[in-house]
Amino acid sequence: MKKIVYPMLLSAVLLTACKKEENKIQEPMTDPPVENSNEVQQNTVEDVVAVPKFQYAEADQFAQEYSKFVNDFKTATANNDSEALKTLGPKLNEYQKRGVELAKRVPQDEAVAFQDFLNRLESYIK
Repeated sequence: MKKIVYPMLLSAVLLTACKKEENKIQEPMTDPPVENSNEVQQNTVEDVVAVPKFQYAEADQFAQEYSKFVNDFKTATANNDSEALKTLGPKLNEYQKRGVELAKRVPQDEAVAFQDFLNRLESYIK
């Protein structure tokens, strides 16, 4: 007898609980969150890498230019700016080639630091 009564009682409780949930009317939120429409949300990218100072003047100038370019490229990528990416895309290849050529000419005492700098910038682009 217990085997029949307990399952019946349990199923009756479940059925009434489900019915109450079906018939319940969902009311709108009384105090919905409000977004501030005055603030324009922009995707900005902070400076990628702190640019080290190099004794070799050409390497120092290239590091400054390339770092600025990578910041611009990341900003254009984050904002999905197709016009900017069209102009920056070919320049990326040019900067990469210049970096490889310049790495061969940098004095040996700065070569490791310069190569590390290039590798960090490359990792931010990918």
